[in-house]
Amino acid sequence: MCLSTVYAVLNGNENKLCEYVCNVEVDGNSITLTDIMGAQTKVQGTLKSMDFVKNRVIIESEN
Repeated sequence: MCLSTVYAVLNGNENKLCEYVCNVEVDGNSITLTDIMGAQTKVQGTLKSMDFVKNRVIIESEN
């Protein structure tokens, strides 16, 4: 199972948004992250990268 930690980058600063993410859904500039327990986090931004070896997802945040 591939679970990732998601980070938001805003003004060059990287902040952890959530951990153990198993699903990422992108709808325009709205990104929904779902963790292994089913909790959802919604953010506005652009998906920049997904590294499955390091289990990292990077989102360029709008706010």
